[in-house]
Amino acid sequence: MPSSAMRRRRAVSPVPPARDDDRRAICRQVKFVLNSLVRRVDRRMQPLGLTGMQWEPVLMLWLKRAGTVAGLARAGGVGFASMSRMLDRLEDKDLLRRVRSATDRRVVHLELTPKGRRVAGRIWPIVVEAMDVHLDGFSKDELSRFNEYLARMLANGARDAEDA
Repeated sequence: MPSSAMRRRRAVSPVPPARDDDRRAICRQVKFVLNSLVRRVDRRMQPLGLTGMQWEPVLMLWLKRAGTVAGLARAGGVGFASMSRMLDRLEDKDLLRRVRSATDRRVVHLELTPKGRRVAGRIWPIVVEAMDVHLDGFSKDELSRFNEYLARMLANGARDAEDA
């Protein structure tokens, strides 16, 4: 007797039904837009000596969105070990330093060096320009609705992740 998972796999056609065309197109386009944004920003980070993965932690520290390895890992959606290795490279470039907490020796705070602050100040305009290019021609109302749709998609994904 086949398992229930095997029965479900057999029941699903390898060719999605036509009614799913809009759903697939939307999800593919969201992916393509993200890739396009990232490519544009990454190209403009090269003169700053930053790779695609390095500029975001520098920016997050500058914006004060996080101040620890764990906080940056959460904000960037990457693992703690990966973020820690990334920060080693940024520390080698003299963009940030680790400072042990005076009140809790287990906590290590991150702070930008003077060089890191100068570089970080150049990152934000690059990111804003990439957003402006991609959102050109949208009205304020369209941007508001688009943001609502994306927030709903994120909420649906978060709800699904909780069920898993």
